[in-house]
Amino acid sequence: MKRSKYFSVFICILFLSVLFLPGLTKNVPAEIKKRETAVAEKSGAAKEEYSEEKKEEYKRKAEEKLAEFEKKIKELEVKTKEAGSKAKADIKKGLKELRQKREVLKKEMTKLEAASKKAWEDTKQKVDAAIEELEKAYDKVRSYFKKNEATNPSGVDND
Repeated sequence: MKRSKYFSVFICILFLSVLFLPGLTKNVPAEIKKRETAVAEKSGAAKEEYSEEKKEEYKRKAEEKLAEFEKKIKELEVKTKEAGSKAKADIKKGLKELRQKREVLKKEMTKLEAASKKAWEDTKQKVDAAIEELEKAYDKVRSYFKKNEATNPSGVDND
């Protein structure tokens, strides 16, 4: 009799475990998946925040470059007044090109502000190219001044 009592308790426990165990095991993967999703969302948000920080840093540096070129262009304009008449024509032509390149850079920087995530890299490359072109144009105009200083150190026109 005792044996059948233990046996029936064992069967009941076994029956209950068969009923509830699958439900418990089904929820375990779901919980793991929820945790993985939460972690992925947090890391995604962190990556996005990091990339936003990089974008802001890049914009700030590009704006600094533009301000630096604005200052350099003004300095060249003042120096143009002191240059000899032979050099002035070349310098004015170079300054015109320099101003055009500056406007291209400003336009690209405006696009940079509005660029989507997908267009960011493309727009960034265009801004980099515009900065490079502006640097080349500046160096070209600056070379006119160096030539003028070498041929006419006093800055006075001998014509």
